[in-house]
Amino acid sequence: MSTASGSGFSRDYQAARARFLTAAERAGADIEHHELPGHTGPDGRPLFMDMAWIGPVDAQVVLLSLSGTHGAEGFCGSAAQSAWLDNPTDLPPGVAMMFVHAVNPFGFAHMVRCNEGNVDLNRNFVDFSRPLPPNPLYEELHARLPTREGLDEDLVAEWEAVYEAFWKEHGDWAASDATSRGQYSRPDGIQFGGQAPQWSAQVLTARVRARCAQARHIAYIDWHSLVRVGDGKLVFLCFNQTGDPLFTRVGSWWTPEAISRETVNKQWGEGITRSNRRPSRNGLVMWGLQHALAPQADLAGAVIEFCADNDQLHSGLRFRVRMRLQERWLIRTRAYDTPTGRDVVARLREAISPTRRGFEDKAMEIAMRTYTSALEGAGRWAAEGVPAAPGVLVHSSEFQ
Repeated sequence: MSTASGSGFSRDYQAARARFLTAAERAGADIEHHELPGHTGPDGRPLFMDMAWIGPVDAQVVLLSLSGTHGAEGFCGSAAQSAWLDNPTDLPPGVAMMFVHAVNPFGFAHMVRCNEGNVDLNRNFVDFSRPLPPNPLYEELHARLPTREGLDEDLVAEWEAVYEAFWKEHGDWAASDATSRGQYSRPDGIQFGGQAPQWSAQVLTARVRARCAQARHIAYIDWHSLVRVGDGKLVFLCFNQTGDPLFTRVGSWWTPEAISRETVNKQWGEGITRSNRRPSRNGLVMWGLQHALAPQADLAGAVIEFCADNDQLHSGLRFRVRMRLQERWLIRTRAYDTPTGRDVVARLREAISPTRRGFEDKAMEIAMRTYTSALEGAGRWAAEGVPAAPGVLVHSSEFQ
């Protein structure tokens, strides 16, 4: 079985899970295991969303830390969770920590972003009792994309040409938004948000609600990767409403500048797309949990993206198209043990979480500082003794 590297990054899901559980057990955590029904990893072994609780069960403030919401992006978040559990610090009075490892165990194990139903879990937390958010521009793009399967460069070029034409017609932001905000009509398409709550969404919501029933405030970290703006940097995507007291509180943990729309728009434009600001979103996990916990508790925090050195080969459109086709080919063929499959897995792993020691060391250094700042903020929150104030709750909103 693959093992962790010298800096603590694991080589596959099973190794990451084993390391997390070992660290949680040594830290004295209360551990839960939730097996994904009906699916296994490429090795035929079962898949789990695991949870670990540290601290008093009646804590008024809980620091909730997620990894693997976007499947294979879990390598960085898993390493951060295990690194903290390896060297736990004293928690402030009235504060507990809840770690959720591999929110999307299928994607983590299979080296893809989506879950077992091709659903992006970070678009799945919408109100399915109401009409689902429309995305007419995505419908237009989906109709143009080639339908044949493959990994050949001719197909990559065909996809790239469709994207280029689409961007030219609709502009950088509108095109980026169409492909990123989530869509609910094409189950075989990209950024599919689903047509019902997924297993991961149901389990996560139920367990967070149960474990945090006594809490009044939730400090939230959902680890993701990878934005190309430099090793050892983070992008803080705070989805509390701008100007809301909860948004201000998050800024007190990680600085107002780090979570400002201006900072994030600049980072997003430099490291992800040509757009001068990040796209809007539908159905974020953070918003779903806010709804589930209100009015007894409020939730403040961010999706936090690990960053790597900017490499035009990796940040360019052709690379992103090739990666998308590799994910689609891998999940549809399940040809993991073929030479092509092993090559695709290795390429996706490197693109999602570089195995350079310099990247890994810097990522863990800043992740530990981020946990420390959040815990200090959680301690101040607990000491204030203020009631929950959830504020405005949304399932979909445009953050520009």
